[in-house]
This record gives sequence, structure tokens and C-alpha cells, in this order.
Amino acid sequence: MVERSRFCQALWLLLWAFWLTFAAQQIFDVARFNAPWPVWLLRVFPLVIFMPGVARGNLRAVIWLCFVLLFYFVSAVELIFATPYDGVAVLGLSSVIGLFIVSAVYIRTRGRELKAALAVNAETDHSSSQGA
Repeated sequence: MVERSRFCQALWLLLWAFWLTFAAQQIFDVARFNAPWPVWLLRVFPLVIFMPGVARGNLRAVIWLCFVLLFYFVSAVELIFATPYDGVAVLGLSSVIGLFIVSAVYIRTRGRELKAALAVNAETDHSSSQGA
């Protein structure tokens, strides 16, 4: 496992902070309208399904989370147009945008770190096989 740089670790923590904020906003948004449990499931499950992979550091899970966030973004924009002065709607839009941006920057930064570590390992393996 390759250690995360300080910048990448900060992005990792921001990703989780934005995710928790957005998940809480989604739960609150559903709860304030007394929605039935299938609606809760449809609003929260797509956010939760990728988080075990994200917790393990799987970049593919973060990429898929970004794809799913695009649907939430469309929903948040519709909610903002329907209720422009609703604080929950503003929080939802802000947190989904923040989560998407932080996730995208994390993917780019962490991907470069992993690629550099892989290149160093490949070079080390190649040089050790040449010497034998």
C-alpha cells in the first residue's frame, strides 16, 4: 500500500466530510416530508453502496461515486429552482458540488501517486533482474 501525501490525505478527509454532509442533507430532506421507506432507500442507498470501496482506497469506487453524484446534482439543481430560498436545498447543492470537486481532485492526485509508485517498483524489479 502506497502512503498518501499530505495533500492527498487532506483531500481524503475532505471527501469524507463532504460525503457525511451530503448524506445528512439527503436524510433530512427525505425526513422533513415524511417520505416512506422506499424513498429513503432510493435517496441514500446509491451514496452508501460505493463507500466501502472508497474506504479501502479503491479509486474505481471513487470514480463511480462521481458518476452517481451527477444524478444528485441534477436533482439538487431542480430543487434549487423549485425552492430558491430553502437552506436545505442550498446545502444539498453546495455539498454535492464540493463532494464532486474534491473527489475528482483526489482521483487525479492519488492516481498520480499510485502510478509513480508503480513506476518505481517496476524500475527496481527491472534493475534487480538485470543484475542477477
